Amino acid sequence: MSQYADDGIPIYPRDPDEAQWEAWALEWLAEPCGWEPVRGQDLAPRKDGSGERRAWDDLLLTERLRSALTRINPQLPDDAVDEVIEELGRRESSDPFHEFHRLHTLLTQGVKVEVTDPDTGQTVTETAWPIDFNDPHSNAFVAANQVTVKDLAGSASRTRPRRLDIVGYVNGIPLAVFELKAAGSEDGSREAHAQLLTYRTEYGATALAPVAFAIASDGITARVGTPHTPWEHMAPWEVNDAGDPLELAAGQDDHEHLVALESLVSGVFGPVRFLDLLENFLAFSRDEGSTVDTVRLAKAHQYIAVNKAIDRTITAVSSNGKIGVVWHTQGSGKSKEMEFYAAKALKHPALRNPTIVVLTDRLDLDSQLYATFAASALLPEEPKQAALSEHLSHLLERPSGGIVFTTLQKFRITKDEKEAGLQHRVLSARRNVIVIVDEAHRSHYGLLEGYAKNLRDALPNAAYIAFTGTPIAAADRDTRAVFGDDIDVYDLTRAVRDGATVRVFYENRHIPVSLPQDIDPELLDGRAEDLTAELDEEERKRANRALAAYEDVVGSPERIRKLAADIVDHWKQRREEMGKLLVTTGENPRPSPGKAMIVGLSRKVCADLYAAIIQLEPTWHSDDDADGVIKCVYTGQASDPEPTRTHVRTPTRIKAIQRRATDPEDKLELVIVQSLWLTGFDSPPLHTLYLDKPMRGAALMQAIARVNRRFGEKPSGLVVDFLGIADKLTQALMEYTLTDQDERPVGREVSEAVAIVQEQHHILDGILHGLNWRLTRDSGRPKAFVNAVLDAVEFLQQPEPDLEEGRPTLVRRFTKHARDLVRAFALCPTEPELDPIRPDLKFFDSVRHYVVKLDTEAKAARGLATAADVELAIRQLTASAVAADEVVDIYEAAGLQKPDLSHLDEEFVRRLRESERPHLAIEALRRSIEREVKAVYPHNVVKQEKFVEKLLHTMNRYRNGALTSAAVIAQMVELAKEVSADRGRAAELGLSEDELAFYDAVAKNEAAVKVMGTGKLAAIARDLVTQVQSSASIDWSQRDEVKSYMMSRIKRLLRRHGYPPDAQPSAVEEVLKQARGYGEYWSNR
Repeated sequence: MSQYADDGIPIYPRDPDEAQWEAWALEWLAEPCGWEPVRGQDLAPRKDGSGERRAWDDLLLTERLRSALTRINPQLPDDAVDEVIEELGRRESSDPFHEFHRLHTLLTQGVKVEVTDPDTGQTVTETAWPIDFNDPHSNAFVAANQVTVKDLAGSASRTRPRRLDIVGYVNGIPLAVFELKAAGSEDGSREAHAQLLTYRTEYGATALAPVAFAIASDGITARVGTPHTPWEHMAPWEVNDAGDPLELAAGQDDHEHLVALESLVSGVFGPVRFLDLLENFLAFSRDEGSTVDTVRLAKAHQYIAVNKAIDRTITAVSSNGKIGVVWHTQGSGKSKEMEFYAAKALKHPALRNPTIVVLTDRLDLDSQLYATFAASALLPEEPKQAALSEHLSHLLERPSGGIVFTTLQKFRITKDEKEAGLQHRVLSARRNVIVIVDEAHRSHYGLLEGYAKNLRDALPNAAYIAFTGTPIAAADRDTRAVFGDDIDVYDLTRAVRDGATVRVFYENRHIPVSLPQDIDPELLDGRAEDLTAELDEEERKRANRALAAYEDVVGSPERIRKLAADIVDHWKQRREEMGKLLVTTGENPRPSPGKAMIVGLSRKVCADLYAAIIQLEPTWHSDDDADGVIKCVYTGQASDPEPTRTHVRTPTRIKAIQRRATDPEDKLELVIVQSLWLTGFDSPPLHTLYLDKPMRGAALMQAIARVNRRFGEKPSGLVVDFLGIADKLTQALMEYTLTDQDERPVGREVSEAVAIVQEQHHILDGILHGLNWRLTRDSGRPKAFVNAVLDAVEFLQQPEPDLEEGRPTLVRRFTKHARDLVRAFALCPTEPELDPIRPDLKFFDSVRHYVVKLDTEAKAARGLATAADVELAIRQLTASAVAADEVVDIYEAAGLQKPDLSHLDEEFVRRLRESERPHLAIEALRRSIEREVKAVYPHNVVKQEKFVEKLLHTMNRYRNGALTSAAVIAQMVELAKEVSADRGRAAELGLSEDELAFYDAVAKNEAAVKVMGTGKLAAIARDLVTQVQSSASIDWSQRDEVKSYMMSRIKRLLRRHGYPPDAQPSAVEEVLKQARGYGEYWSNR
């Protein structure tokens, strides 16, 4: 039964768990985090301006902000404080992201105000700080629950009112919002996130503009991000202060461990950490052009590692220069960590404005990482890229500050200097030079002859830190001598568990090659990894000869044709299954096949493979870089022979194709590369790596990491091996943690996915036990498949009177296991072992689509947000066996025509009772009645409550087995007739619809009706509307004095009309209830 809160918004029945999580979250915020809990209604705006909030569409607590500004900035006069408050409350655009970035800049860099110097009379510019970042505990932290936001009267947007579960304030500024769902609900946290996105759309440019932290949780799971963070980048916080993983509760019955929500609150909301995250760990960047358009909040592992690294840096610059190694697995955000680290190091007073030198060992990596830093709005300085060695020398001559990008090759000396025993000249002897080394392997840290030694000679007093996505090999023992110990380790297993990356499976589709007897495979591996620089001249010649012979074998026309055919066949099946899971990210999302990368041995092999593929699929080709399904990408010279020269492009053209390869909206699906993009290339939609090149060690693991990025519902990545690198993969994993070696988050065999598919098929078959769906599906009759699907949906909707409390319903179990099946099958669609059950898999997925469609429509009818994967399932109905144009309406699915509830004749009732799918028929009728109640009684709370209560009571009895299908249909038909018949009741009584609502309030007491009659009650209703309308407004129920005044006037009016005294208390309550429902409506008319 719905009720109305004091702010006039209906409160629908809330799961007790949801309310309990809210209460517990407030307790955790209070202790140990130190936030003051308050009731949201106590902060609400009031018509006389006495409320802490100024307006319903503004969350700012003005007087608390004023107090903080005065305390933090005692030099500011009152008019300057007023100016700062006005600036923080002002909105200059309707773009939520623009407003968020603008306000975040004001909060973290201060608000510039002009004041008059009392001594000189001159105007000077002061920086006003709304938050004291130097002394976090001096700020005022407040957590308010059940905070209402809504549009002001006359607003053009007219969005619906919303009640936020918890809002976190710092100095009166709203900076955090919690959306909580009941524990145990399917995708509870994800539904909470969807609701937060709805709030952002509606109020992101107004009330919620300053909010930096968005928390979505069902208690057992919890994620944090910004209001602008997509679901796949929302992250848990499940570590202690040292960064060690916590063992959390597995369910709501586990009382021995912390729940995820408590871990997140305690980990994020301590004053010091909360403000540190706000100031230093929100990375705004410019993805395209000069406008800041994206933001990333640091995940727990990034935050912990960066702060550890800063502490170690402060020690290292005044001692031995060894900061250490941050090993965070590929795909977990290493580039962002380096950005966070550089930004904080540049601002840290203990480091005295250091110069940051970012070093890579390849030009393409230098460009990729530089692009990340150049796009950053977090960094206090714009990075510089050293084009030549002389330019590098000039940049390092600066006495302090700056970020310089370069490659190891810039630290070279001439042959004559080397033969003369001369060292590289000193470029800077300062101690506050910090060298960040990306992917610290081999030559980076070797104190041997060569570039690494030259680097140390050029910067003798610099401090060195390494960020690597793969572990330093055990054999490279000089690592600790140069960098020091590990700062932080975030392995593959933790990255997958936290959702930072996805698992990567391995599929062997080996096409054998026969090597000549004089070729050493190890030389091939070395050559393939571009490591021949460490070979002597004779070894290099042998490696080149071996590669040429190997290229002839691997690139033979017969093998290339076979490889092309296998890739085309595999990709067609893979893309179809992934299209059931992935969705584009534009304004009109649609199913997406994702992307795949093919790695070839050489440029010639890549070019030949491209030609073979487009011979099989001519429509995939285009001469236009901006068109085509497949592209072959590598660097080269205009003098290269054909067909290699065909695919040689300028850096600008390559960059354009790279943008296509990362854009899920773009039709480009396949890219063929030789070495380009195997490191430093980030394309979240990329999910399949076809590997036809010998690789090993760190290079192999870096290549595999191209497919481990999170993207929507991407369940995992897949490496398809055509050259037999399984043993090299095993060897590479030996350098990883013992947990990684045991869990194998990278390299699990596809056969494991086959087993999962078979297991889920068995479970789903069992759920549908008792339904002869195969008999219907295989009958050969018209629409046999569709009818079988609808029979299954009907079966899943049946009442479950014996279901234990807390146990998932039949339909919930089915949708969960069907989704698990789709995710597993996407890994192994070509496996012949699954051929016997393929028709069943298609059937189960079609049932899942239809059930999700019904569920989403039901949520939409109640005004609830739906998760993106649910919406995707609806869109994909057009691609499934149950086409959207075949089944478009729940009545049609039940074998009925959509009715007019005002004319439910006996024939329709008979068809309802005789429907071949009665459970669907009942569900359809229930939704029609709900819509009719809303249409007939948009503001009449009494009638809404009456009919909703009746409907819920009837449906509960049906689901509990107390009513048969025929009985529940009969009761619902009568209820529908009663609702529909009420449409003309106001006219019969000579009342307006508003007056009818108040008539119902005083006529709810049957004794009063008998004593007074309808005429007198109608007169009371007319007077009540006049009286209540003169007092009611948006905020009337927030003001105790107004509420008391209205109650006394209502009582006097009832007494004057002779309303029965014993019925007056309940009548007053009902009238007040109606008044709350009408307050906002009348104010906005």
